Amino acid sequence: MLEVTAFLCGAGVMVLELTGSRLVAPFLGTSLIVWTALIGVVMASLCAGNWMGGILADRHPHRRVLARIVLASAVSTGALAGAGNAVLSFLSGLDLNLYLASVAAALSIFALPSLLLGMVSPFVVRLALHDVGSSGGTVGRFSALSSAGSILGTFLGGFVLISLVPSGVILLLLSAVLAVLALLLHRPIWKGSLSAFLVLAGSALAAGSGGMPMAPVGVHIETPYNHISVVESNQANGRRVRIMMTDPQGAQSLMYTDDPNELVSDYTKFYDLAFHFKPDAQRVLMLGGGAYCVPRHVLAERPGVSFDVVELDPGVTETARRYFVLPEDPRLRIFHEDARAFLNRAVRDPERIGAYDSVFMDVFGSWYSIPFHLTTVEAAERMRDLLAPDGLLIVNVIASLYGSRSGVFHGIYAALESVFPRLLIFPASAPDPKYALSRQNLMIVAFRSGEMPTVPPAPEPAMLKLLDHQWLLPFEASVPAFTDAFAPVERYALMR
Repeated sequence: MLEVTAFLCGAGVMVLELTGSRLVAPFLGTSLIVWTALIGVVMASLCAGNWMGGILADRHPHRRVLARIVLASAVSTGALAGAGNAVLSFLSGLDLNLYLASVAAALSIFALPSLLLGMVSPFVVRLALHDVGSSGGTVGRFSALSSAGSILGTFLGGFVLISLVPSGVILLLLSAVLAVLALLLHRPIWKGSLSAFLVLAGSALAAGSGGMPMAPVGVHIETPYNHISVVESNQANGRRVRIMMTDPQGAQSLMYTDDPNELVSDYTKFYDLAFHFKPDAQRVLMLGGGAYCVPRHVLAERPGVSFDVVELDPGVTETARRYFVLPEDPRLRIFHEDARAFLNRAVRDPERIGAYDSVFMDVFGSWYSIPFHLTTVEAAERMRDLLAPDGLLIVNVIASLYGSRSGVFHGIYAALESVFPRLLIFPASAPDPKYALSRQNLMIVAFRSGEMPTVPPAPEPAMLKLLDHQWLLPFEASVPAFTDAFAPVERYALMR
């Protein structure tokens, strides 16, 4: 039974850690900062647990003590399903930067169960040791079992549970397994196990009454990559909008419920610049699908255009089909893979993919959730290589033009400038220089050719309005170009 205990508790640690990322995501996101805090706190808790468990095992080497430790881990894990919502809501309401908020959330929620699970490993080794002469083999055997359990927990949690079962239910299941394990370790502990199951029942009721999924009201969908929320609200103009959220810091996609093909977000309208600078554009590649607002709009307005969209998460696409009127259209091809992996593959096989007239990039999850590998010189080179000789790239960056919040924009601009001969900047919200220190959507239009494109002599009023946003003052990047080797996007994004 000691071997089973080492294996299951090792698995439990990794299931808890992976599920923890989904618990925190609706409140703090899934950026590198959040993951670093979560991993660091869990590892520190395991370290402390190993130390404390070893001391306790030497003083009280009894199976009943081990059973109580496992039972305590069951109770603390089960309590997360009901109490996690309140704790995370409280922390997200404090005026903390993301670093402090992430560490505080990880400490508040995951430190105790991780510490208790960390106490198990040295304890089972102590109970199994009967002969000092074979201690090496005993320690090695239990370490291997614990590691094997962690491997199983990693794949089971990441590949199976999270994509099939809500986070709260995973915690309740893990808690139940640990409570049963405690009972099997020491049968007289059944009263404590009964208390644990009462905690589980209370957590289940809290989860069913709104504690889980832990996110704003609306439709909530767990996928292997995201916690997706779909909500509705009224705009200032009185129109109803449906919103897709994959990050707590803002809406990812918006759609008017009375006219799904009309663009809501101002920045998305700037992708129409592609058809001003290249009126005969027919093939468009979009990196980042979201609710597919831009492809849906373009396909409805321009019958001669075809779209290839690269979206990492099939769950996002399914959500777009169910709630955002994503059409079944032969002109729309969807690739479910990482955008950089697609670019690498497309460049290696240009005959199969073909050249694009325009490439649109809209991959920011929020102003601080940035896939760095799409911001670099190397990524820009691959996008350039997929363009027709007179093609263009349009990139959405959430940052400010100048000041402490501008580092991400400057690094991306410098990367594009090293690859493309001509760039234009269009601040989507406020083109006035007095707003240059404000964070907003900044649209970069990068031309593969250095020659000025032939444009319509009399643009329509809507297009003139977009063109009026062009930044006409001289601009020079003050941050080195991001590269695959060094792209500190999180550090720049979190500057205030």
